[in-house]
Amino acid sequence: MTSVVRFVKEAELGSVFDDQATKAMGEAFEAARKKLDEAGQSSVAYEAVAKRIIEIAKSGERDPNQLRDRALTAFGHKRRP
Repeated sequence: MTSVVRFVKEAELGSVFDDQATKAMGEAFEAARKKLDEAGQSSVAYEAVAKRIIEIAKSGERDPNQLRDRALTAFGHKRRP
């Protein structure tokens, strides 16, 4: 299982995010992975979505649903109603 934390560490942003942000990003990433799997997307897309979640979180977003939806929208998936 891939974790968004791996991508945070690779980007050397570990000190940028507190526990709340890391938890929100983790929840968003897991939910996004499920949506990608349901849509038949390959696991190759995981890294791109994780990086997008991190970029959105850097702007201050902490809502896991918003992080997920905005990241998926950037890759052509529709937002949930």
